[in-house]
Amino acid sequence: MDRMKFWQWMEAKSRVILMDGGMGTLLAEKGWKPPMLPEEMNLSSPGIVASIHESYIDAGSDIIETNSFGGSTRKLSHRNLQGRTREINRAAAKIAKECTKERTLVAGSVGPLGELLEPFGSLTFEEAYEAFYEQIVGLAEGGADFILIETMMDLREAKAAVAAAKDAAPGHAFVVSFTFDHYGKTVTGTPPEVAAAWAYSVGAAGVGANCGVGPAEYVETVKTLWEYSRLPVFVYANAGLPGDDDFWGPEAFAEKAKELALAGATVVGGCCGTTPEHIQKMREALADINRRPLSQKKGTFLASRSKLVPTGKGAPLLVVGERINVSRKSALKDQVAKRDFTLLKEEARIQAQAGADVIDVNVGLPGEDQVSLMSEAISAVEGTVEVPVSIDSDKIEVLEAGLKRASGVPLINSVTAKQGHLEKGLELASRYGAVLTVLPMDGKSLPHTIEERKAVIDDIVKRARLAGFPMENLVIDGLTLAVGADDNAPKVTLKALEYIAEQGCLSILGVSNVSHGLPSRHLVNRTFLAMAMAAGLDAAIIDPIAPGIFETILASNLLRGSDPKAETYINSQDKLKERALVEPNKVLAPKDDTKEAKEDVHGKKVKEGQYAQLIESIIEGDEEGAKAIVQQLLDEEGLEPMDVISSGIIPALEEVGDLYESGEFFLPQLLASAQAAQASCDLAKSHMEPSAQGENKGTIVLATVEGDLHDLGKGIVGTVLRSYGFEVIDLGRNVPAKKILEAASEVKAHVVGLSALMTTTMEEMARTVTLLKENMPDLPVIVGGASVSESFAKKIGSDGTAPDAIGAVRLVTKLIERGGE
Repeated sequence: MDRMKFWQWMEAKSRVILMDGGMGTLLAEKGWKPPMLPEEMNLSSPGIVASIHESYIDAGSDIIETNSFGGSTRKLSHRNLQGRTREINRAAAKIAKECTKERTLVAGSVGPLGELLEPFGSLTFEEAYEAFYEQIVGLAEGGADFILIETMMDLREAKAAVAAAKDAAPGHAFVVSFTFDHYGKTVTGTPPEVAAAWAYSVGAAGVGANCGVGPAEYVETVKTLWEYSRLPVFVYANAGLPGDDDFWGPEAFAEKAKELALAGATVVGGCCGTTPEHIQKMREALADINRRPLSQKKGTFLASRSKLVPTGKGAPLLVVGERINVSRKSALKDQVAKRDFTLLKEEARIQAQAGADVIDVNVGLPGEDQVSLMSEAISAVEGTVEVPVSIDSDKIEVLEAGLKRASGVPLINSVTAKQGHLEKGLELASRYGAVLTVLPMDGKSLPHTIEERKAVIDDIVKRARLAGFPMENLVIDGLTLAVGADDNAPKVTLKALEYIAEQGCLSILGVSNVSHGLPSRHLVNRTFLAMAMAAGLDAAIIDPIAPGIFETILASNLLRGSDPKAETYINSQDKLKERALVEPNKVLAPKDDTKEAKEDVHGKKVKEGQYAQLIESIIEGDEEGAKAIVQQLLDEEGLEPMDVISSGIIPALEEVGDLYESGEFFLPQLLASAQAAQASCDLAKSHMEPSAQGENKGTIVLATVEGDLHDLGKGIVGTVLRSYGFEVIDLGRNVPAKKILEAASEVKAHVVGLSALMTTTMEEMARTVTLLKENMPDLPVIVGGASVSESFAKKIGSDGTAPDAIGAVRLVTKLIERGGE
């Protein structure tokens, strides 16, 4: 079923549509036990799987999900079943389809891989794509009506799954659902507005929120998804475990479902802990609730992993920082050629602080592997600043490498109108979810006259519409030519901007081209920029720290009506004064190490004195910068390694912990800071005598319990614990209780940490805790996972749970200190 037919099916329902509920708990009630995977039941016990589908259909579900949540090749490989991936998923879809008898739709369930993608983990984009591809082929062959990519916590993993869906099931509608936490963001820091904007840009038939939290916490999330996606919104929250204090019974869950529908949910269902009774009660509760029409929000949305940047007609000028460009001889060029991204990161940081909305990345070094260079450079920029990236290359393969590595909705800069090149650009932007810049150059001759330029612009628009490309994601370059070579060139460009606006498209210019070969280039550039903004320019590729450039932008935004009540202009006066007091190329440059207390980018106070730069580097996740400072402190300042650790590294980690717990930092920043701290600590220790290095803070054994193949949360906890000085023994996934006990005894563990994502494996968690406590009663055991609550942790006899990695560090520290008393 394609997207249009899927939407037509929804429209015909007119009411709120009901999905089914949890699968794993019901399978367990009917005989499923680890280490067998739930997906194996599709082959060994198809009748049991069918009976669960039937129970949900009888309860009133309009959509049922296949029993294939963990059916990727990577998860099935834990039972040596990767070679049967298509067969297992085909069977899952076929069982569900036969149950429907055309009464309901079948959603082909595709869950996360349970591993972190690069740069935070070892999994590559291509490996993730392959793992999803085989699964989705099987689901399509078995008759799934659409693909439901669910419980996504990382935009890049979702991107790999979508790319696989487009190739494995061409023409099939797909929906992407994310898991948000109590902060209203995914564990990797993506808010619902970013998820929604990306889902729209990538061509999803719907966007959703599932698992993670209960229905009450998803009401605001649904409102945001509805507003920014302009798509049908799916929501299916957790009910929890019966007997827990925070369990949502069928009636309470159904009552909250009303709020979800009123918030904008088109489709409502249940995730972990929900049953056919939950669906039946929701059917009754939602009978008189009218479905909210889709949002009609206008605009173009660029996004990083964590920040949405809206633009469009009437909006302030979108500023694209151009300083990361290796086309000219520079120290940046020399560093990038050596895969050293220190200056590149600094340029990104300076431009973002100066006010750039987007950071352009051009690493087109002749003779170098530009594909891998672009991938690494995008990671470096995204790890340094919060704003979206612009992927700058004229090579399709380099653009695609950047798109695979970028999070959110990046800008493609750019393709031309040349036959084939434009089509490939449109395809890439649609495939990965991006905004596309097109130069009005068709490969025949440079369009010098306005008539020539209009003809090419018309052709671009026509071909984009023919391809079904969303016009709000199309940006056309007005084409800036040097006034020194043609004094009529700026006039043609300004007319082109007006014409682009008439076509309903956004416009962009590389402003500095106008002054090529002239003296006082900054003066010419900012004057031309003001004229272009008056002609309707929407975005400009500029040097954001050039003299007078932001003063020009602020004034022009005000005068053309893009700054209501002059609010931004007035509020920016202090910043303008600061800019006026420094040299042009020193604007917001790196801070000097002084004795005074400093403000980091989050407004937090950092330690005074000689450790300030080290603390800031760790907070910013600058591993190489932190190591260089440690080396300087040891060699030039003559400080003791242990003093560097205790007075520099540990305070930085404490600050990072505070930022994470307050919701200002998310997983990418946390991991980057943890890695920088770990590398700095290792370097300091290498300068100490072995006898002086001291013991670690404690030995922690981590494991995902038997039957559960999810590793992401546990891996994050392990990384952060190591950075705090703990020795971590990670036993991996699907670990039998006996093996955990043996390992804890062998290494004389101070604490054991158990993880489980699925409600179905939480019983195994309870059994493992019991075994550990029976044999090692004084050993603290902590538990964690999406469905693990404090009441559950207490009920099974554990020593506590924590909501995140920093909380786990604090809990482990407290337990070890208590044990030493």
